[in-house]
Amino acid sequence: MGPMSTAETRDVPAGARPPLADRTVVVTRPEAQATELVDALEGFGARVLRFPTIRIVPPNDPRALRRAARADGEYDWVVFTSSNGVLSFHEATDEAGRALRDAVGGASVCCVGPATAGAAEALGLAVSLIPETHMAEGVLEALSAAGSLQGRRVLLPVADGARDVLPRGLRARGAVVDVITAYRTSPVDEAEVEQLARLREGVDLVTFTSPSSVRAFAGLVPGPPIAPAGVIGPVTASTARELGYDVTVQAERYTVAGLVEAVARHYSDEAS
Repeated sequence: MGPMSTAETRDVPAGARPPLADRTVVVTRPEAQATELVDALEGFGARVLRFPTIRIVPPNDPRALRRAARADGEYDWVVFTSSNGVLSFHEATDEAGRALRDAVGGASVCCVGPATAGAAEALGLAVSLIPETHMAEGVLEALSAAGSLQGRRVLLPVADGARDVLPRGLRARGAVVDVITAYRTSPVDEAEVEQLARLREGVDLVTFTSPSSVRAFAGLVPGPPIAPAGVIGPVTASTARELGYDVTVQAERYTVAGLVEAVARHYSDEAS
């Protein structure tokens, strides 16, 4: 099975048995961001249990974010490592009475992957760079290949507690980096009784698209892992394994579509 686009993942030939038929898959993304993954899995025949584990909330101290939202032409690069970073920065510029593109000014925009780029472009930004590998290491490699970083000013609107791989690597290459907390992920306080009941009926796979969703799920559903994990990339996989999950599916492309491809391929191979 070759690579599939998001649209293609929803196509199952007439008369063919969908690869996820009779499989129950848990989606742990925030409710507002779950639709793409849910629709694609259902397109392959899965029974999907929505089980949001985290919420996106403002930073504890928003002052740095507000200053960045009011900055004028201070940066050579603005780097977004998630669509949540784009949306949170946009909210800050909107509160400051500015358009997002005006706050970015003449800076080039780099986005970690196509979903993040889509969020930026929907808000009027021109995206100059998307790395082939959709994670911090790939961003660092792509920015380094795009030209000298010596003395370049880089703005990184990130999640609270984000890995320091990217800012550390940029600074090692001579860049002047401003890391600002644009948002936090907050665990959902408690799961709904109906959701927990459905989990106890048995599921085939729990999908995770971030380390924070793994940790939050483990907090909401204590005890041994209830099912194997399907993850969006190696960083999430590492967290899942640390918490005892058997990671049976890992996306080759670190996107929602890539995760769906990997899940469908896994169960197609298992069936054959």
